[in-house]
Amino acid sequence: MSTLYPRLPESAAKDLYKEIRECEVGTRFPASATTHLAQYFAPTGGGRATPERLKVLRDLIVDAARRHGFPDLPLGRSVHNFDTELARSLHVEMDLVPAEAAARPIWAFLALVVIPDVAVWRFPRPPVDRVSATDITRHVFGRLWWRAELLHDNSRPDDPYHLLNVFPERNFDQILARRRSIGGSPELIRALAKEWPTVWSGLDETESLRDVLKHLMRRGAFQDLFGLPEDLLRVEVARTIIEVRRIRERPRTEAPVTGTGIGRHTRL
Repeated sequence: MSTLYPRLPESAAKDLYKEIRECEVGTRFPASATTHLAQYFAPTGGGRATPERLKVLRDLIVDAARRHGFPDLPLGRSVHNFDTELARSLHVEMDLVPAEAAARPIWAFLALVVIPDVAVWRFPRPPVDRVSATDITRHVFGRLWWRAELLHDNSRPDDPYHLLNVFPERNFDQILARRRSIGGSPELIRALAKEWPTVWSGLDETESLRDVLKHLMRRGAFQDLFGLPEDLLRVEVARTIIEVRRIRERPRTEAPVTGTGIGRHTRL
């Protein structure tokens, strides 16, 4: 049975956000708690998280932050290592199902009530979407749980989270931003993460990944990539990465390659 977490209404989230927005890292952190007068739970679906369980989760996150300088030092260059470690811990310890993890108010509760000090340390003077979960793909904690969920690899029981290290945040954000197409298929995301380090080589990784995602979205309009078994899906993804690399490495003076038209789409 999965765990249900407290949810914070939007009105309460707005009030708490105003308070933590003014907190300065290193001088004053917002106070934490395990309950809020306005909290509520989903009516069905699992067992409710107790204050004691929330305290354990808070301690886990605070301990991870302390290993990276919290509260005295800014996160600095270890941001990727911290995010990767926290993504793994959240996914293992929270006992969430995707339907519950898609509820924005639970992430608002965690960032604004249970762990606001770490949230402010990670994103000083945070924009509202980093803590109020107006967009889970940008939430300080929610985005990390979903990264671990989408990259969790059951084929590696010794280290099912090994793919977390493939993409830095700015690149994985591109995948989450396309959650209704690319980001909606964990199988496709895992295939991309497995093939990227072995096939791609060169500079401008962010721009190149953006081009690969565009190519995959175009192909998805006329080819059922999501229905392929993993071995064939990886072949198709690798082929797309190689094609994008060749296009980007082609001299600018060389005439562009035209694709074969299929309806209003172009096959690349």
